[in-house]
Amino acid sequence: MNQLSQRFQHEKRAQVCLWFDERQEFARLLDAFEGHLAAMIQAPFRLLRYDLEQGRGQVWVKYQIHRALAAAGPDLRRSLRFVVYLPVPEDCLERPGPAGEPPLDLLTEYRIGGIDWRINGKRPTLFGLLRQAGAALPSGVGEQRRLYEGGQDSVLAKYVGRFVDRPAQFWSETLTPALAQSRLLGDLDRTLLDLSVDPESTWKALGDDGLQDELIAAVRERYGFEYSTGSLDDWVRELVAVLALTETYIGYGEPAEFPFMTRLPPLTLHPHHLQLLQRWLRDSEGRGAWDQWIQEVEHKLDLSAWAKGRPGCSFGFPHLVRLRWDEVRLAFDAAACKSSAVDPFFQDHGELIQRECEYAKASSAPIGAWSLLRDLDIFVSACDQAKNRAEQATGSAALVRVYVEAADSIERQHVRLRARAEEEGLPGVTRVLDRCYGAYANVLNNRFFKSITDAGSVTIPGIPPVTGRLEKTLWSAKGKRAVVIVDALRYDCALALRDALRGHEVEVEPMVAALPTVTAVGMTALLPLGKAAVTLAWKGNTVQPLVNGKDTSVRANRLDWLTSFGAVCRDIAELDGYSEPPAGLGNLLVVSGHDEVDSIGHGEAQTLIRHLQIEVERLARLVRKLHRWGFERVHVVTDHGFILLDAEQLPDEVPCEKDWCHVRKERYALVPAGVDLPLATFACPWDASVRVAVPPGLAFFMAEKSFSHGGAAVQELIIPHLTSKSYPVTAKRIGVEVVMQTTQLVRTAVKVILRPAAGTSAHGQLSLFAETGRTLTLDVRRYGANAAAGAGSVLASGPKEIRLEPQDQEQTVTLFFHTAASFKQGELLDLDIRDSETTEQFPSGGIKLTIGRDM
Repeated sequence: MNQLSQRFQHEKRAQVCLWFDERQEFARLLDAFEGHLAAMIQAPFRLLRYDLEQGRGQVWVKYQIHRALAAAGPDLRRSLRFVVYLPVPEDCLERPGPAGEPPLDLLTEYRIGGIDWRINGKRPTLFGLLRQAGAALPSGVGEQRRLYEGGQDSVLAKYVGRFVDRPAQFWSETLTPALAQSRLLGDLDRTLLDLSVDPESTWKALGDDGLQDELIAAVRERYGFEYSTGSLDDWVRELVAVLALTETYIGYGEPAEFPFMTRLPPLTLHPHHLQLLQRWLRDSEGRGAWDQWIQEVEHKLDLSAWAKGRPGCSFGFPHLVRLRWDEVRLAFDAAACKSSAVDPFFQDHGELIQRECEYAKASSAPIGAWSLLRDLDIFVSACDQAKNRAEQATGSAALVRVYVEAADSIERQHVRLRARAEEEGLPGVTRVLDRCYGAYANVLNNRFFKSITDAGSVTIPGIPPVTGRLEKTLWSAKGKRAVVIVDALRYDCALALRDALRGHEVEVEPMVAALPTVTAVGMTALLPLGKAAVTLAWKGNTVQPLVNGKDTSVRANRLDWLTSFGAVCRDIAELDGYSEPPAGLGNLLVVSGHDEVDSIGHGEAQTLIRHLQIEVERLARLVRKLHRWGFERVHVVTDHGFILLDAEQLPDEVPCEKDWCHVRKERYALVPAGVDLPLATFACPWDASVRVAVPPGLAFFMAEKSFSHGGAAVQELIIPHLTSKSYPVTAKRIGVEVVMQTTQLVRTAVKVILRPAAGTSAHGQLSLFAETGRTLTLDVRRYGANAAAGAGSVLASGPKEIRLEPQDQEQTVTLFFHTAASFKQGELLDLDIRDSETTEQFPSGGIKLTIGRDM
């Protein structure tokens, strides 16, 4: 602007300046230039753009100037100035234009009576303007030419058009072609990943910005990739192939006999290919696209025969990963048979397994159970360390501390890894898991049993007994509260529940269960007993606690006791059916009936292993629901834990004659208090006439299955008390805005952008309280009649869960469909986005997706 203003100052009588821009270098600046002029209180001149396509020819230009001058008063008229932008050669005033346009002879008078824009006496160029303005420019002629060649489509024109509003300091860095290209395209590798995920939209966006040629040039320069094709898909496909081939060539030691040597890029560019591929494989959005593209490519590039038995490692081609997994699995199966061979196996293969996990974790359908082997290695080490700690621990409290601190990494992981081993069909993993866990659990419980028998009591210093602790923290507490009573919730399950209750303040403390650790006794011990008279009776081979003469082994009697105490009792199955709170829940709510863990465990331990996580999630939903219903504090308590050992790890039976006992079960017996028996016994606080006999460690009085309880093992005796606190007044949830580029799909993937939206009150005003994030579940399912035939979700890895926080600008998620699924043009799919806790849907009613072509 200063350059143009100075021209008028040199020729004060001139009112019109002609700005010739034959190569249209300045065309991308005009919108910003006009906006700047419009924002000024008093602009030094008015800009008129010659544009035949918009009906703004030479007649229009002259009329605009004439009308402005005629409307102004005599004094103002002399101060008016006009700049006429002409994207044509200067000789167009006298000769026809390059496309046969008539000469602009009507504007000749402005050439005679006005001025032309010049920079230092020369025709203006964008490069010259930047130099005059003090921008740092390259000195080499070659680099200069690479910047300005192409006129309106030159790198320089696009760069200045994009960054014209930047401050002076921005232009102090030397503007090389590489710098301009990198700033225009942003992160080149990120752009390539976006192109692989959504080729059509990304390519169109590049075209809208005039950057398609820049992308091709940048890829050519950085990767030596030059592939001429009219098909964008073919271009991406070939790039994927070259990346995978280059990474394989490097990974196998750059052998001279590599079968596809002619398709490799120049040697100096190999590191760039390796860097891009490694980033691609780790990228959560791009990895699904890589898996789809490489599946289309690799059937023409089978390297299995060449790579078999050859030292080396690469990750780009799935068939080579599959070949490597088969070899490692065979080695592991052999090692799993011997305890002494497991550690050497992980020493030999641990680094490879870790690298495979690193590249497989972003894939929705990874090849091989690499992460399972990695986690098994961690589990084996954790068991060894905890076993060593147990061997060094002195006293029952120290041993319980070992158990509690290791419960997450051992008990919880044992169950999770066994479930995964079954899913993957890897019995060798199960064998190692059970062997290591059994070794740890036996050492821990043998030492714990000796400690409590030496002390003659199951009182654990620092760990409160269940009845007294709940009397203080739950039953005698004030305020609105709820308690969920669960049958057989082991300490590690409570830790898993704690982790599932994100967004709440959750504490888990250990308590000592009542002996014997069975449901009848344990559930009675949870009651608000206060000064009630509690005794024991037995009928047949079953123990019966009596509270004020009522048999509390019967659930109905326990509920009557709680009701008389002032609690409102509800069954969990009843509350599962409510989304809004039913009337009459009161200030003390007791939710019971949750005995799936115990009942399934007694039926089949392996079924329990698969089911535990489902039960944890169900409990988490219940706790969150109770918080939403206004219960600021929710307690989760249980009657006893359980032991879970493979049948091969079960200890031998311990003799316990039936004639010695009032009641004899697998893990405990009730015996007369005054009789001297060759058994370890402990006092029963409810009845001095009997004692509770338990077998040592994990042993049994009678044959038992893998799942058991009733004795004094740490896993049975140490039970959790979970307390979840929530303050809903200050915990309003954010709104969710769903943005989609298109709902018509031409690829087996859909890209969704999620943005947090401020919540509003009922009166439309913004919320005054801090908002919390949401955990969202995203799924795509077949719609209508197709849903039954398609069996629900079409996503490769099932519904996807993400966390959206208030501070997030947006979350971009690409959902990839299962490669085995097929779709017909015109078919409808349901995009379902819900809050995983409240089931609220965004937007309400969901989004319908249309298949744009047969796939």
